[in-house]
Amino acid sequence: MFTAACSLPAYAKLTLTLPKSAQLLVVNGVEMEDETSLVLHDGNNQIVFKYNTSFRQQGEQRRFSSEAVILTFNGQDSAYKLSLPRLRSDSDADKFNQLADLTLIDDAGVEVEYTSDLLLKVGLQLGRDYDKEIAVYNRSLAPAALPNLVPQIQKSTPVVLLATTVVVTHNSLASEQVPNTSINQINIGQMLDFWYSQADEESRKAFKARINQD
Repeated sequence: MFTAACSLPAYAKLTLTLPKSAQLLVVNGVEMEDETSLVLHDGNNQIVFKYNTSFRQQGEQRRFSSEAVILTFNGQDSAYKLSLPRLRSDSDADKFNQLADLTLIDDAGVEVEYTSDLLLKVGLQLGRDYDKEIAVYNRSLAPAALPNLVPQIQKSTPVVLLATTVVVTHNSLASEQVPNTSINQINIGQMLDFWYSQADEESRKAFKARINQD
């Protein structure tokens, strides 16, 4: 686990303030301790966080911890502030977990464009490696992905991989295997691992059966 200070470049100019209800998980691909104030570099930045809050509904206090939210934005030498919506009901909480409603403003009070998405994991949520999950996400074509955060592999290292094209349906995973030595195929293999981890048990069995047939 790293603190905010150890991952910051010396030329950092941009600051981002988060509300106390935002539990910081990852900053620019590096797993972080919970911070509410960050100093980042100019240009594209990406954070992953959870929204932890509570609200009263029908006289009862409800606790809410959101899915992991990905926020990607381009900033330039300014002080940015992230605001999260006030939740008043289970319905509000469900809506946030479907499409996170965020507000990002600069030091002039102007709303800043951003892209958000959810970093989802099927099944047990304990012991998640958010830095590894976001690395896989950033290799995809997902809306909030930042490919430049993906660690580069040395070109001098020989890599022989089996490229796999994956088609995901509601009940099955189909694959076609083609030998390939291109380093670019690394992304495909990692995305295969990602989608396999997201599939239910029935889909995994279908996937294994398909491979065994080939």
